[in-house]
Amino acid sequence: MKKFLSLIVLTSLFFVSCSSDGDQGPQGPPGEDGVNIVGQAFEVTGVDFVAPDYSIFADIPGEIEVLPSDIVLVYWLEDIDDNDNDIWSLIPQTIYFEDGQFQYTYNHTDFDVNIFLQGDIDLATLGDFYTQDQIFKVVVLPVDYYANNPNVDVSTYQNLKASLNIKETNLKSKAHK
Repeated sequence: MKKFLSLIVLTSLFFVSCSSDGDQGPQGPPGEDGVNIVGQAFEVTGVDFVAPDYSIFADIPGEIEVLPSDIVLVYWLEDIDDNDNDIWSLIPQTIYFEDGQFQYTYNHTDFDVNIFLQGDIDLATLGDFYTQDQIFKVVVLPVDYYANNPNVDVSTYQNLKASLNIKETNLKSKAHK
């Protein structure tokens, strides 16, 4: 019994002597610079939609990591107003005519975005305004950010850009031709 009591006392002393009240050790090495994983975006320029597919594939730049849970949004440069402000529309975006409609739409993988036209009219009749030299912005939004900020307005590029603090000067431009 004496040995057992001695063992309990020694064990207690051991745990009591282990405390965090001692001197602090030296500072560790500095970490790497932070990476902005919120608001990653790139621009796809010079897009021409031609028969028969009316579709293009834009590679996602290697420095932008897309996780399976991320939200990928695509905006179409629809017009430029009288004050030289870009008017961006979230796609899918439907354009209506008297004889039918078509829409810009997309799908994506973790490494590319497929932007394409579909509709119930002959796409060959659309004309250059809708099919030639189009510009798109692709934004990768981590689902965690969106879940923690449910009031983020993704319906307009301008609002999303402000929410994510996207800097136009930091956007990669990928000419598609």
